[in-house]
Amino acid sequence: MRSEKDEKLTPEERAKVLARLHSLLYWVGVLIPEEEIIDNQKIPLRDVVYNYISKEEPTDDEVRGALALAHLLEEKAKVLEERLKTEDLTKLKARKLYEEIAGLLRAVTDLRHSRGQDFEIKAKALMSRIDDEKRWIEFIEKIKH
Repeated sequence: MRSEKDEKLTPEERAKVLARLHSLLYWVGVLIPEEEIIDNQKIPLRDVVYNYISKEEPTDDEVRGALALAHLLEEKAKVLEERLKTEDLTKLKARKLYEEIAGLLRAVTDLRHSRGQDFEIKAKALMSRIDDEKRWIEFIEKIKH
């Protein structure tokens, strides 16, 4: 019997992993990575995110820094997702890649949706969630019929 370490990811399994990554609740059970390397610098990401979202009133500089970090993390997640879409992967490698991407996206979400954000950013996030909900409802309606 072949293990997850050796088994190749099938196109159907790849589609499921990618769909899960774009689902509304992708972040359930996902931890922000302890550390992440961004621009050749090791960042204690989990601590940075926790410290930021724990602040009652972050300064404008802290908000800008958090948004800049969120942007860098999102860019890294996009690169990793492209690998997930295109590379020949084992099931184990695909699962690890998924977990890393989901952890990065969780950090992005936490950084962008904390109390220090301005109204425009929060409104965009809300509209994105509403669009996600609409897509799910349409999908469910198609399945019913």
